[in-house]
Amino acid sequence: MVEDILTRLSYQPGALTKKEKIIAQYVIENGEEVVHMSITELSDLLNVGEGTIVRFCQKLGFEGFHSFKIFLAKSLPNNKNEAESFSSEDLLLQIKTNHINTIVQTYELLSSSKEVLSKCAEIISQCKKLYTVGVGASGATALDAYYKFMRIGIDTFFSQDTHLVAMALATSTSNDVLLAFSQSGSTSVIVDLAKMAKDNNTKIVAVTGHKRSPLAEVADYVLLTPIREAPFESGAIRSKISQLHVLEALFEMTKRNIKERANHYIQQTARAVERWIY
Repeated sequence: MVEDILTRLSYQPGALTKKEKIIAQYVIENGEEVVHMSITELSDLLNVGEGTIVRFCQKLGFEGFHSFKIFLAKSLPNNKNEAESFSSEDLLLQIKTNHINTIVQTYELLSSSKEVLSKCAEIISQCKKLYTVGVGASGATALDAYYKFMRIGIDTFFSQDTHLVAMALATSTSNDVLLAFSQSGSTSVIVDLAKMAKDNNTKIVAVTGHKRSPLAEVADYVLLTPIREAPFESGAIRSKISQLHVLEALFEMTKRNIKERANHYIQQTARAVERWIY
């Protein structure tokens, strides 16, 4: 890993700035940690700007911090899938343990922010329109959120086309809510969409793993997830479990707030598809 990073640095035509040298030294000495950090976390830790980190990565030939982390993760020694050394029984046990730990950690975070969770459920219960957004693995959670809230009669919007989402949010109002999912909290398109909603005084609920991330700073309410994963972990399953756990808690609290209305629409939507059930 050290040789790979130093090789990249040696190819640069100009010397690194003082702050970029600080970043380089930290990466060389703490590669394992950096792989699991967000750009905001690294920025806070080293007291350098996020823009400085991005420029550092670009000097090494990467588009940004995320692509740099992928290279770094692949360069780490012993970068093998640990599961390869497990027996089938050990593998199943490890998966179960990871999932249980994820749920326990998420529960603990939610338990410490019950008031925020309750307020989020309240504003969703009362909103005129709910927008759910996310990309990649977080996009799958946003889709599930759309399905859940739509079924209890809340006017909900979701699209995988971010241009369409942007146009929809351009008409959002202070009576609406944006529910944004981003584990890193630094996904540029999600942050931009949140800022767009903010300009219209739309209330923003962020589900993210980083409380000091750009998304969290824009949001009115933040629900934290605990999981930190390497950039190419398969399927981001642990962060997905954590997001789904938060979503389920938020959904159930919202449903309880509008119990009669929710039950009515659950029956209506069930009847709409029962003709295709054999």
